[in-house]
Amino acid sequence: MNWQRTKQTMSNYCISFFELQFVISLMSLPILIVWGIPISIMSPLANFIFTPLLILFLWCSCLTTVCILARIPSSFFESILQAITTLWLYLLSFSKPEWLLGFPTKMLTISIIVCIFIFLLYTYLKPKALHSMIILFTIWFMLIAIRPYYTQMSGVQKIGELPLWITRIHNKTYLIDHGALCNRKNLFNNLDYTVLPELIRQTGHPTIDALIFCKPSSKIVKVAQQCTTQLNLDTILVTPNANCFKKLQDAFQKTDITVMPLCTKNSSKKNSPNTWSYF
Repeated sequence: MNWQRTKQTMSNYCISFFELQFVISLMSLPILIVWGIPISIMSPLANFIFTPLLILFLWCSCLTTVCILARIPSSFFESILQAITTLWLYLLSFSKPEWLLGFPTKMLTISIIVCIFIFLLYTYLKPKALHSMIILFTIWFMLIAIRPYYTQMSGVQKIGELPLWITRIHNKTYLIDHGALCNRKNLFNNLDYTVLPELIRQTGHPTIDALIFCKPSSKIVKVAQQCTTQLNLDTILVTPNANCFKKLQDAFQKTDITVMPLCTKNSSKKNSPNTWSYF
């Protein structure tokens, strides 16, 4: 009997937890679309895994603080904190940029309709937790399924008022920079709060496959290193003017970043055969 009761309790907890996660994800979708913030397709499962770890971490942190203030040995709780941190970082290492989904402003109306439906669902129908989770999961799956029809691109699109353009060729996303990145201050904030949100709002694509520098400057290496970190890109194309291509090639020689010269058919990185074969 105890095992059956425990099993039922855990089952109810899991159903209620995932129901809440889907409600939060769907109800917050209009805000995320307006702000240009991506959402992870794995967020419900990730929260299910990390929430208990976070609670345990906070409890051990509080107990460690109490032990330190009371001058009691706290090595036991410190070892638990270290183990939780190691496990946390290990689990995060499995994350992939492909899990991020961006919803363009074209889907704002649909997301608002979904929010209204969820409000009416819990106000008037009041289904059971299991039925609610199935309904919400179906809605979430349908939004992901129709998303590609709203993120299709034709030609080149401008990103806001910046000299930046975005295009997709053979299912790869290219960000074309004509001086916006190399000639602006506060590059970190510019990428996180201007370029990426505007990119998601217009195209729904939260990641970049290749970055093209058409108008580089003397700080091209620093800018490129920052872009590879924040944009998760793996290819850089740059004009060979002012020896910029050589500088980038030397800077990324021991990394997995591919550096290619623009407007030439010569190879670029580690004897790659043809610049244009990437396209």
